Amino acid sequence: MSDDPGKSSKILRTTTWVSAATAVVLSPIPFADEVVLFGVYAGMSVSIGKKYALSARDVPWRSIAKRTALGLAARAAVSGLVGFIPGVAAVANAVSAAALTHRLGRFIEGECEARATELGKKGRGLAL
Repeated sequence: MSDDPGKSSKILRTTTWVSAATAVVLSPIPFADEVVLFGVYAGMSVSIGKKYALSARDVPWRSIAKRTALGLAARAAVSGLVGFIPGVAAVANAVSAAALTHRLGRFIEGECEARATELGKKGRGLAL
């Protein structure tokens, strides 16, 4: 697994843009983006799992859900601090969503890679 952003997969890049856009659109509604992003991250997890030949059932959901919940809670705290400032809230939401998506995507990649190894499966990983 590489932390080189030049080797990020299309899945991670696309999900990062979707997350940032979602955060901007939903920024006027307090905490709505966290609910939607949870679903976006579930979809990203399944897609990354497929790169490691994992079925949706084989994806290590417990660790991913825990990390996702912690990340979204941190985002909610930041959003709560700047949510009342028009414009700033949208930018802060977009930046925090993009950052969380990237870090979470790398975490999910590592978890799926470990799970695939545990199950003896071979996949393509995210580095393309």
